[in-house]
Amino acid sequence: MNELAEFCSPCVDHRIEVKTEILNSNKIINKICDFYSASPSLVLGHLRYKKLVEARHIIAHVLRHDRHLGMSLKSIAFLMNHRDHATIIHAVKKINNYLEVDEFFREKVKSIYLMVYGTLKYYPHWTEQTGF
Repeated sequence: MNELAEFCSPCVDHRIEVKTEILNSNKIINKICDFYSASPSLVLGHLRYKKLVEARHIIAHVLRHDRHLGMSLKSIAFLMNHRDHATIIHAVKKINNYLEVDEFFREKVKSIYLMVYGTLKYYPHWTEQTGF
């Protein structure tokens, strides 16, 4: 883990230690699988249980929106057991649609982003004004 030091905004007398972790695609997948209490082999497999499909779609969504990884649809599809890039497009669109209409699902995805990144700044629908 890398440690960054930032100054506290009300005062500059002391530093706040902020721990950051360099994430790669496998760490992101493992953290999302931990959230769903499922093994990566099950989530990335071909079983069609609702929980596994939802986790699979969220993995595709998070990897697609991660600006630091900059993964293409093809590379995400390959990482997710040789799926087609169109499957990744479908998964991302499906998650985006659910985020627009389902408040409970939106909170679940926010929790996943908090668990993976430790902040909501990487959450695609987060803005300075709204805070989400």
